[in-house]
Order: sequence, then C-alpha cells, then structure tokens
Amino acid sequence: MKKNILVIINPKAGSSDAVTVSEIVKNRSKSLGLNTSFYYTTGKNDKQEIEQLIANNNFDRAIVAGGDGTINLVATIAVKYNIAIGILACGSANGLAASLELPQDINSQLEIAINNTVTSIDTLLINNNVCLHIADIGINAELIYNYETSQSRGMTGYLKQTIPTLFKSKYPYHFSISSEEIETEKKGVLLAFANAKKYGTGAVINPEGSIMDGSFEIILFKKLSLKAIAKSFLKDYSFSPTSVEIFKSRSVTVKSKTPIALQVDGEYIGDFEKFTAQIKPNSLRIALPNR
Repeated sequence: MKKNILVIINPKAGSSDAVTVSEIVKNRSKSLGLNTSFYYTTGKNDKQEIEQLIANNNFDRAIVAGGDGTINLVATIAVKYNIAIGILACGSANGLAASLELPQDINSQLEIAINNTVTSIDTLLINNNVCLHIADIGINAELIYNYETSQSRGMTGYLKQTIPTLFKSKYPYHFSISSEEIETEKKGVLLAFANAKKYGTGAVINPEGSIMDGSFEIILFKKLSLKAIAKSFLKDYSFSPTSVEIFKSRSVTVKSKTPIALQVDGEYIGDFEKFTAQIKPNSLRIALPNR
C-alpha cells in the first residue's frame, strides 16, 4: 500500500526556495511511489485549512518545510490527530532541527522525514500554546517582536534589532516563580522554558536538556550583555554558568507585576503578567535520525 503524505511548505521561509524544495520532494516521492499532496502556507487561515486536510484525509505522515513557527503550527494539529511529522528545516533559525540533531542537507532531511522510525517526544504547553523546543519571556521575546514588525529578514535582521531592543527594553524584570520544586522571587533579563538544548542560532541555552525526559528546564538569565547577545548568534556558543540559574520542573507558574513579552518557538505571542508552563510527555510523533 502506498504511503499518503501531506507536505506543508512555507514559501516565505528564510533559507530555502519553495520551488526547489517542492521539486526535491516531488522527485523523491515519485521514485518511492508515494501519494503526495502539497499545501503552501499564505499566512491566512493556514491552521484551519491544514487541520481540515488532515481531518478529512488518511495521511500517514505530514512533512513540514519551514522554520520553527511553521513546524509549531503543524505540530499543534499533529498532536491533536496523532499524525507523525517529518521536518525539512528551511527557516532563518531552525532551533528544533538543531536540537534534534538533524542533518543540514535537505535531501538527507527528506530521507529521515519519509523513511525513518517515528519517535514520540515531549512538548510544552505555554499559556495554552504548544511549544516544541524553547519559549521565553523578556528581552529575547521583545527582540523577536521587533524583528517581526520590521522589514528585516534572516539572521542579519535579528542582529539589526539587537541594539534598539536593548535600549527600549525595561529590564530587569521581576519574576515570581511557583512550582512543586521551587517558590521564589527572582530578577533578570530573560526567563526561558526549555524543552530542548539550543536556540535557532545554535547557541546552547540548556546543556542538560532532553526533549524526551518528561520534564523541562526553567532558565533565568540574570544579566545579558550586548557582547553575549552578539555571540549567541555563533554556532555552539554556550552562555556563562555564572549568569544563569536553572531549575528542572514538570509545571510552573510565573507572575510579573507588569506585562512582559512572550515568544514560543520563535514566534511572538503577546505581553502577559501571568505565564503557565507544563510538560506533555510523549505527545508528538516525529521522524528522527536513527541513533
């Protein structure tokens, strides 16, 4: 029996041309005898239309070609319908792919997405938003908001927004953190909920993180200099342990006296005074490299 595969492509993703990606997938699908359907995101009603496609068709797998935001969009639906996903990392920043140690070559990624064994990984629920690898509140979320509302694109675009964000931001922020493990008041520039190890830039935020351990890390950045932010755009950069505190948890509530920006998987969500995060073990089925 032929596999039925839905391929979701974001034509505006930062690092790959949609036409090229489409041709690669079509050619490989034809050689393998797959039934392949394509959906190209537009930014309008994508979630509803993709969900309708998955609900009304018997797809064996959904392959996502895009950045972390597009992958998150499809994963939110995949969790609901228990459909396995594969990843073609085509974004400006590909944090989930980096954390999952996917190869950088798109042909190799496609082989994994189509053929490899499906594994269940944990997800987070942050203020009722599905999170696959990292969400945070504070200066990085503000940077992402400024990037999204500017005309900038790619890693250069993020760098261009760094200095304006530092000058406009009202850090340090005051966080009230409450969970079964901790009850504390902290001050810092950024608080992250990390299900994985790396940001999309390649910077290691959570060295001990695992996307399959049934827990996540709460990471408090006490201070973050312009130099440290600039270095975070380098591959395999690790933040100084003296500037961070890390707490492991399964659920947490964080409160602030003033609204703070929230980003989830590289997408700005809004400004809030209360944040909830909880782990959802083994909730997403995904094709991963064989170990």
